[in-house]
Amino acid sequence: MKIILILIFFLILNNFKSIFVKCEFKIKSSTIKQKSAGILDGTTLNFGYIDVELDDDLYKYDPLGCPNYNCTTLVENGDCTCDYTDMNECPKPFKNPNCVNQCPLYALDSSEPMCGTGNWTTLTVGQDQHIFTTTKGNNMHFRYKANSKICEGVMIVAYPIEGYFIGTFGSLPIQQREMPSANYQTYSVFNICPSDDYGFSNFYSWTADTYYITITPRGKGNVTFSLRVESGEVPPTPTKPITCSRNLSTHICLNDGESYVGFIYGPAYHYFTFQTTKPAYYILRAPRLQQDINFVISDDPNNTFPSFGNRRPKYELAEESDDILLVYIDQPTLLYIGLYCNYKTNYTFSITSQGKYYRTKISSLPPNAGAYALTKTARLILPDGSVLSCPIWYLCKSLSSQYPLEDGNPLWPVPPYFLLSATYESIYYEDVFLENPTKHNSYQMSVLLSSKAVASTSTFFSIDIISKSTIEFVSTIFNSKGEPLRGTTTMTNVDLSICNYTDFQSIQTAMSKTQSILSSVVDLNGLNNWRYRLEALTIRDNWIGCSNQASSLLNTTNVLKNISTTFCPYGIDDISKSKDPCCNISLAFFQCCVPRVSTVSVVQFISTLDDKIEDQCSSFECTQSVLTEYYKSLATSDECTVPDYITRNLKLTVIETVRSCKIPNKIPCDNDNDCTNTTGTKCDLFSRNCIPNFEKTDRIYIECVLRNLSPSVLYAFAQIPSSSINASLVEKFYNKNIQDDCVSESFIDTDLLRNAMFYTSPSIKYDRCYPPVVCLDSSCVLEHDICFDQYYTVFQEYNFPQNFNCSFYGFCPNPTSDCFKADRFDSLCALLCNNSPFCGHCTSENQTYCHQVTNFTDATTCKSNSACLLPNGQYQLGVTKEQCEDLGKCSDGCGYECSGYKGCVIQNSSDPANCSTHTGAVWNTQYEVCTYTTTSQITCATRSYTWVDCSSYSPDECFATTCSVKTIPCTTKDSCLNTGGTCSDQFFFSNSNTYYYPDGIGKCVRGHFAYRIGSPPSCDFNSENDSPMGCFLSHPNYTTTTSRSLCEGSGGKWWTASQNKTQCLSKMACKTLETDSDNLPFNFRFNEMDEHLCTGCYQSNNQWTQMFSWSQARWIPGVFIENLDWIENSSFKAYSHSKKTFNYRTFYGSLIDSVDTLVADYLRSETFCQMERIQSNLNSISCSCSSGTDCFEESFPKIGQTKPCFGESSSFTFDYGELIFQRESIKQGCPVLYISQYSKEIFTSTAPESLPSNFVSYQVPEKYGVLNDKKAVVGILVGDGILIKAQFSTINKFTVCSIIPESQRATSKFPVYDFAIINTQDNVSNSDGSGNNDFDGELKILGAEVFDKTTSDGVLMICSNFSDFNPNLSPTYFPIIRVSGNWNDVSKQVFDKTTRGLLFTLATIYLLVGFWAIFQLGVIVVNQINLPKVNFQLVNGLTLIVTIFILMRSLYFFILPNGHLAGNPTGDYVLVILPTFIYFTAFTVIIVLWYVIVFLVLKKNRSAESLSRRVSKLVLYVNIVIYLLFIACCLVFTKTQSNPTNDCGSRIIIPAKGSIPQKAISITYAVIQAIISVLLGAAFVYLGSSLFFVMHKTRKALGGSSINSSHHNRIFLLTLICSIGFILHCVFILVLVSGHSSIAFSFVGLIITEIIPTLTILYCYDPFKKIEKLKSKSSEISL
Repeated sequence: MKIILILIFFLILNNFKSIFVKCEFKIKSSTIKQKSAGILDGTTLNFGYIDVELDDDLYKYDPLGCPNYNCTTLVENGDCTCDYTDMNECPKPFKNPNCVNQCPLYALDSSEPMCGTGNWTTLTVGQDQHIFTTTKGNNMHFRYKANSKICEGVMIVAYPIEGYFIGTFGSLPIQQREMPSANYQTYSVFNICPSDDYGFSNFYSWTADTYYITITPRGKGNVTFSLRVESGEVPPTPTKPITCSRNLSTHICLNDGESYVGFIYGPAYHYFTFQTTKPAYYILRAPRLQQDINFVISDDPNNTFPSFGNRRPKYELAEESDDILLVYIDQPTLLYIGLYCNYKTNYTFSITSQGKYYRTKISSLPPNAGAYALTKTARLILPDGSVLSCPIWYLCKSLSSQYPLEDGNPLWPVPPYFLLSATYESIYYEDVFLENPTKHNSYQMSVLLSSKAVASTSTFFSIDIISKSTIEFVSTIFNSKGEPLRGTTTMTNVDLSICNYTDFQSIQTAMSKTQSILSSVVDLNGLNNWRYRLEALTIRDNWIGCSNQASSLLNTTNVLKNISTTFCPYGIDDISKSKDPCCNISLAFFQCCVPRVSTVSVVQFISTLDDKIEDQCSSFECTQSVLTEYYKSLATSDECTVPDYITRNLKLTVIETVRSCKIPNKIPCDNDNDCTNTTGTKCDLFSRNCIPNFEKTDRIYIECVLRNLSPSVLYAFAQIPSSSINASLVEKFYNKNIQDDCVSESFIDTDLLRNAMFYTSPSIKYDRCYPPVVCLDSSCVLEHDICFDQYYTVFQEYNFPQNFNCSFYGFCPNPTSDCFKADRFDSLCALLCNNSPFCGHCTSENQTYCHQVTNFTDATTCKSNSACLLPNGQYQLGVTKEQCEDLGKCSDGCGYECSGYKGCVIQNSSDPANCSTHTGAVWNTQYEVCTYTTTSQITCATRSYTWVDCSSYSPDECFATTCSVKTIPCTTKDSCLNTGGTCSDQFFFSNSNTYYYPDGIGKCVRGHFAYRIGSPPSCDFNSENDSPMGCFLSHPNYTTTTSRSLCEGSGGKWWTASQNKTQCLSKMACKTLETDSDNLPFNFRFNEMDEHLCTGCYQSNNQWTQMFSWSQARWIPGVFIENLDWIENSSFKAYSHSKKTFNYRTFYGSLIDSVDTLVADYLRSETFCQMERIQSNLNSISCSCSSGTDCFEESFPKIGQTKPCFGESSSFTFDYGELIFQRESIKQGCPVLYISQYSKEIFTSTAPESLPSNFVSYQVPEKYGVLNDKKAVVGILVGDGILIKAQFSTINKFTVCSIIPESQRATSKFPVYDFAIINTQDNVSNSDGSGNNDFDGELKILGAEVFDKTTSDGVLMICSNFSDFNPNLSPTYFPIIRVSGNWNDVSKQVFDKTTRGLLFTLATIYLLVGFWAIFQLGVIVVNQINLPKVNFQLVNGLTLIVTIFILMRSLYFFILPNGHLAGNPTGDYVLVILPTFIYFTAFTVIIVLWYVIVFLVLKKNRSAESLSRRVSKLVLYVNIVIYLLFIACCLVFTKTQSNPTNDCGSRIIIPAKGSIPQKAISITYAVIQAIISVLLGAAFVYLGSSLFFVMHKTRKALGGSSINSSHHNRIFLLTLICSIGFILHCVFILVLVSGHSSIAFSFVGLIITEIIPTLTILYCYDPFKKIEKLKSKSSEISL
């Protein structure tokens, strides 16, 4: 039997996994692809995007993991818990009649009502989700009634959908636990457990009554969020506790379900171990009950002390509030857990396997929440063993979880890389115009490979390293069956290089729709949303594929370049970041981030890859041109970025204007005239301030703001120029911002009463930081303190006054020491107010206190007496008016002193009863101290008592209990005006601001310290306050008369209050704008830079200035009253009343919104500049290289828009130039100008192609040539054009500047800089500047007055001023260089000067030869007339032919230099080849004659009788063949002209060139020429030599006849010249065909091959000479 049981046991053990271990997800495949995109601030991020394909959908389990607990408040005999969830019945009455308790109406130790004053929503459990929408300033409140029937644990799940929120929750409406506040990009899960109510907790957490939840929206725009409540029963504490065994002596072991309570002295770790014993879902929980606790977990025995720094823990939890983790573990595993806290704190930590969990399908979540929910689910193990993890979104800077989409998008949620930027705070991304569906059965994440800003690139990881890494899933995400995703997988690299033009067009369509909205949206937040959506389209796979395809057609190389930059060049984990103020915001507190020259690798364009273009794309020339522009648009996109300081300074200027225009509440006065220009009221002689008049001072404020705004801001705010500011406009703004208010226009209390605000966080204790200041609007200047350093949460504006009943309060005009402030009508003050008449003076009985002169008790005496009235009710009688004016009081003191008791004090006696036990002791009621009656210090010391003399202490060490710091009064007018006053450092020495310091006591200050990595240095959160001088303890630790020495001895610096103006203004420091602060915008603080560093910071708002300011004292003279008044009505007066007043906050909000529209204009221009050129060029390339049609349409990409204003200087800068507007540039208002780029490629110069038949090539004109009226190239474009479109003709003048590249500078040929213009006629002018355009097609040189301008980086710009702007023409301005002098006088030249000279020389030579030929023809004609017996001979026809040839050549070379044939290639062709054919005709005549002589005559052929007839036919046949060839050539050339279509849109004009048939016929003709020339040359050699030898024999036979001698010599000359000439002519023609000829070669060649042979013919066949007969039968034929 035992054996059977053992077998069963082993069988069960063997099948343990199949019984308990859950199956796993199946991972089908894993891929990684590289994706990059530019983002709003000009940064380009490069990602490795990972996609893991699974066999099921993803599910998240939301845990409720309360530790075991025995509840003692469970309902057994009826529910007596308090239900505050019903708005109509709050609290609900008990249904149980046995309930004896009462539900409190106010929160514990608070005046906060439990039912509240606003609306709320009641939540219930079991609902999938509640979705709510609100806006900034509209908090939403929720309540949940606890289930009192069970020991209930409550889970709250909250996540953002649109925008972000912060919130609180708890069992009371006060002191609630906080949701994430600084890092609120999270899927938040909170557990409220009964074990949370520890005594050390800062919050009221668990209850059986009602839970309160408050959601506070962040940023601007709508905030949509989901809020869900779940509930579960908490398991009881086991009756038999299980004690774990301690595995490591350094670690605390935890039991399942146990709640461990400890205390940590942070920054430090506490380490724990936990042994899993069963397959279960384990929930680890560390709630934030005091300070935030984070923890890390390792299951590796080699990493028993896991920490956040080593990047090796398997799990990291660093939520800003509660940290909670659910993980499935099915193997016995020992967990090593490290709990960490920055500060000392109590904490509780628990692990339970008995918790609840609620399933949420990831694909059911919005994309941002889905990504947040997927944190802590996987990590990436790099080849070197290091690990990347994503514990919580704000820490996922390297590795980010992503919501699974068909086209992965690493830009949404906004990458953690940008979480510190306010620009991205309100981004809400939607795929509005192009769907991107959820990808089911997929897990996605991204790795940030690199970031690039300007030309600097920070490389973090290479794609090769990441693709070789391993993904490890850690069992925290599940499938539909509850099976965990775990294990490892590797990735396959997918190259995005395929461009699907159809999909690309879909992206383009979405972009166009987005840009259309982008053009019109004015809200800054909305604009950034649309900009972000536009940028996100560029990270779609197909956009990247088409971009990669285009880049593959470019031949580029990486070169090193020195640039000046402030960009952080280091990787995320590079230790060098901590030492660079450009990377480490903590270090930037002490050092400047200044531009430094860095050597960076940049991509440099070499050329286009023409072979690839021809192989892949449909239009070579067009694609080649667009690719060049595409690279340029990529290379210059960084220059489009608007620097932060431009928009920052714009807002700062406005806010400083608002601050400076506010009129102080208290306006000092001595008489009514002092109030005339401000309040227009009387001077209150009691307070010596002008009686307030809100109506007038508010209107003065409005006018001041309007008049001091820049014209652009004013126009955006009020749509008027500065000249239109008047009283009616002020009244308009006043009425527009009117509000119902409760006001007090008197100085009865410390300050005026009106609607205002104060800024604070409800989680700040009253004594922790400086008290909140009442402000009229958010431009308020607040003193920096520790509370603004992102330690507290839920900072917001609160209305002031709060819960104030306007009719309840009043004041007594006849004040007494017991009644000297505003108080309720039912108060003791109201009862004590003496209603009896009195003698005195009231400036206004209903608004001010009255002077009461008690010396006179009846009306008659009173009215007959005079008095000198002093401030604050004081007076003096019996003085004259002149004496009264010399009397007075100083408004401030003349320094400080320690004053108080002097004598012997019994220190250890603290009350009168104890004091009476000491002999000779007396209890001093004034100082509340026990004193010993003696005047001797020795006696006092003898009795071991303490001698105190307050006057001997300095004010800063006036610590004795009987001493206090007092102001030294200024006793004279001179002392008041010379030394009297107050330093602003008194703020830090006032007990009302530093609660635990008596007034005037010194402070021990020290420098700041960076407590948190990546945050500005601060003070100790637990125990210090901040000040311009440094940090000081909230509770003084030095409270003796030796405090200074103790402070300085410990390394501190003793800080005392300034006693005079010199001391006050002597403290200098670096004042800088607050960044990464919870303070109101554009407040300042002091950092720790010295003067050199402070003033040398790049584009900062630093100022080296005094820390404090001095307020000079004012001497307040007496005011003489000739006759006092008898005041009958001294009853209690109303202090406040209802009245409509001006709302500063709505006015300021509208003004800032208007400023944001100007910022939006800057950013809109940035986007257009970056995107439109790239988009247009990439579309053309993708179309051309994807067999598309109509790929190169006209496009003038917008590079931005600007709004120059009347009365304001401004500029619009872009990558190749600048537009400058002066104060008088605009006639009125602020017109919108749309600026577009007009490519100079449109004006590519064209030149007729020289065909192989030409003797000389036409001069190729300069590319981008500018023509004058005579069509001569008189200049060239040196940059792209600036096209300006405006809706109205409101521009007087402006300045255009264009950058001139080094390669485009002026030359000797074109030495003058100028501008040319081309006008665009708008057929359709849209609001965004787009439209169809007609062009007049001509560039017109303006002859502008040009001046140079050099940019900050040394680049040359040429500028000129222009006026007479016509918006209907939309002019475009091009920079050019041109000829000097009058360009219109320059004639068109198709050849250079040397060529023209040689051509004219040739023409002249031909003409001279022609004159000789004409002369010979004249002789022939004369002979024919005068000698009838002389028949017309064929040789005479030869002379005629030669004459025609030579004259046609002369004519051709006279016409050619003037360019008349440049536009007529057919005419040019005919005039080249026709003379050549005539030339050949002449020589074929000679050859035929010689052939007849040699073969028919000399060889005595029988056909000699018909010789003449045969010769004529032979000549005829030969020439028919030659001229048929000529006609064929002409027909082919004329009928096959090249008529290319320009399908390149506006980018390029196709150059004029010959067609392929034309080139073929010209080459064929040239070859025929060469063959004929060789044949003619050979014929001359053979026939000429034959003829020469025959004549030589004949001459010998005749005995050396002179006639034969002459013929013999001519035959020899003609044979020699023509044979050589035609052989060289063949060579000449072949060289011409090769294209390597020049005008000099042609000149020499024509002389040798045409002119010399022609002269030889004319010489040899001179008609003056007769030719002897060779034979008698052919005597009529001359040689």
